[in-house]
Amino acid sequence: MPLVPFQELMSAAEAGGYAVGYFESWSLESLLAVADAAEATRSPVILGFSGLYLFEPRRVVHDPLEAYAAMGLEVCRKLSVPTCFIFNESPFLDQVLRAIDLGFNVVMYSDEELPEAELKAGVREVVAKAHPLGCAVEAEMSAPPGVDGELSAAPEELHLTDPAHARAFVEETGVDCLAVNVGQAHLHGREKVHLRLDLVEDLRREVPVPLVLHGASSIERADLAAAIRLGVRKINVGSVLKQRFLSALREGCAAVPPDANPYEALGSGFQQDLLTRGRVAEREVVEELLHLFGSAGKA
Repeated sequence: MPLVPFQELMSAAEAGGYAVGYFESWSLESLLAVADAAEATRSPVILGFSGLYLFEPRRVVHDPLEAYAAMGLEVCRKLSVPTCFIFNESPFLDQVLRAIDLGFNVVMYSDEELPEAELKAGVREVVAKAHPLGCAVEAEMSAPPGVDGELSAAPEELHLTDPAHARAFVEETGVDCLAVNVGQAHLHGREKVHLRLDLVEDLRREVPVPLVLHGASSIERADLAAAIRLGVRKINVGSVLKQRFLSALREGCAAVPPDANPYEALGSGFQQDLLTRGRVAEREVVEELLHLFGSAGKA
């Protein structure tokens, strides 16, 4: 199935009362784990990659965005369920604009370091290029704290989203969905937080585009389900996927003897293949979340 317009994915979610999950990938194995789970559960899904670190100057190795785009688009096209492909949460404006040309059909420009006026100007530039090409744009006014992984507990200041401010931001930028802060913190699963569900209700009334939750790995699952019932239509998941993948790798590495056949341990696709272990473990958690989000069986 070809990529579907983001608005179509969101309209179906609104009509069905569920949320579409974006499960962030970082490799071929992680990408295919999400695809496997979506097919197994017959669920609409959003595949994609993070733009936070891909062009970070501290990187030891450098990967071309073209390779990620080609890989992701091919996997998306082979799916039989409705799919979008996102270049997520990048502070590099030039790369967000390139991602549109490379075929991502959702992009997100965000930069915590910018004053709001400059951020809005950048978002408007992305919207101006994206919309004529059929690409949707996600934005956020302020990211939940802890995106760099430094938090072990929720801070007092959570950067909660003001409904009136959010509405003005959407109207001034023309974005297609808005990531909102209603109690999340990027704790990477170290601790769970509760959401301000009353704020979700207020935002749903005020904001004229679909609401998005980032940081789902650290949100109590009952609160995720409640937020979906109140109108959240896209949920981002990242940390728990890498945690499950890493756990499977640790267990697998411990089971590999020094004289193991390296062709079986890496790249065989057999049960003892380390990357296969990670892929299967990640697929299992994605399937769990697709059922939680209510999208399973909705393809």
